[in-house]
Amino acid sequence: MDCRGSSIRRAALLPALLLMISIAAPSSAPAARVLSLEECIGIAMRNNPEIGMAESGIKGAENGLLQSYGQLLPSLNVSFTTGRAFYGPSSIQYDAQGRPVQTEGFDYNSYSFNMNSSIVLFDGGRNINSIRSSMKRRDAAREEYRYIQDIVAANVINKYYNFVRAKMLLVVAEESLDQAKQNLDRSEALLEVGSATRADVLKARVRHSNTRLSLIRARNAVEFAREDLVSVLSLRDEQEVDVDTTMAIQFEEPDIETEVRQALEHRPDLRSLQLSTSAARASVAAAKSGWWPSIGAGFNYGWSDRQMAEDLNFFKDEYSWSVGASISLNLFDRFVTSSNVGTARANLRRAEYSLEKAELDAIKEVKNLVFVINEAEERIVVASETVEQAREDVRLAEERYRVGAGTMLETIDAQVALTQAKADVIEAKCDYLIAVADLARATGRRIH
Repeated sequence: MDCRGSSIRRAALLPALLLMISIAAPSSAPAARVLSLEECIGIAMRNNPEIGMAESGIKGAENGLLQSYGQLLPSLNVSFTTGRAFYGPSSIQYDAQGRPVQTEGFDYNSYSFNMNSSIVLFDGGRNINSIRSSMKRRDAAREEYRYIQDIVAANVINKYYNFVRAKMLLVVAEESLDQAKQNLDRSEALLEVGSATRADVLKARVRHSNTRLSLIRARNAVEFAREDLVSVLSLRDEQEVDVDTTMAIQFEEPDIETEVRQALEHRPDLRSLQLSTSAARASVAAAKSGWWPSIGAGFNYGWSDRQMAEDLNFFKDEYSWSVGASISLNLFDRFVTSSNVGTARANLRRAEYSLEKAELDAIKEVKNLVFVINEAEERIVVASETVEQAREDVRLAEERYRVGAGTMLETIDAQVALTQAKADVIEAKCDYLIAVADLARATGRRIH
């Protein structure tokens, strides 16, 4: 009787003991940070180094433009020098009466102030065309910056939905494993009562092992997809990142001609190449300026004395100044100008060919993405219908097997078909959303 009471008391204390252990146990790892697609794009816009590099390219182009503007302004130089001169005694000389004369050495301080300015009045259009070229290059750098932003945003969307894909496929794999475990348990139970064969149990065990392998691969795919997203977001903290698997799809019917026209008119990388071509054309005109004369004007002011100017006023006395103009024409420059013009023209042709190739590539990319979108839309519709049909097939196969009118192989085949149909829906939806984002990027529409 005492033993029974002791057992009852121990059983009553067990829940309390478990509660105390759970409270005393260390807290689990912090929850994953769930990010929406918009948050991921915003993080990438702030952290991605490619965007920083493109922004630095704009700064460099703006500095080049400022330098080109400076060529139109006059230059101004100011200098001040001071020193002390020493002269030793002269050699013996003779005066008019024939007497030997020798001067003693002496020394003195020297001070000088100089200011000069010059300006180019005409250079054959070199400076003007340099400014035009620099302006085009600055605008091209801005378009390239926008294109890099679009590339990064599209890449984030790709990695985001690949992560969503992996997580949803993991859920499908877990459901498939649960089904396989139920089949195995059912077949073993039926085998014990003589309502199933050993072959049914073996098939169920093979199915269970295969689904376990699929689950392992699905879990690894989730981790790989997570790291891909973290990488494109340029995150360095140790907090785990997660995403919302909700996918809102609105079917679109893109028209190829409309999308191609949109791409050719608004795609940033094409606009950047167009501006680069214009810059190369201005560089050709600037190179031709070497065949023209150069006209300039200058001003020079100088002050020099053996004593420092009173109150540092170098404009009171002991000064001189001059103004002048010059014209120069290089009659033979050893083919420098001809070579510069030839190089500039070659760069222009290369820019034109690059633009033409980029336009052809853009047209091809847009058409392919329209095809991918249409295909993914059809896949979503067909796969969704297949899921409903596969569910009904699984229900019927399981019912037939339960009453002994079907086989385990039929049940397994039906379940495999349902699993594949669910995976096909997930694949099609993610492919559709990724293709829509890629089409927006390929046609120059902002996606961030």
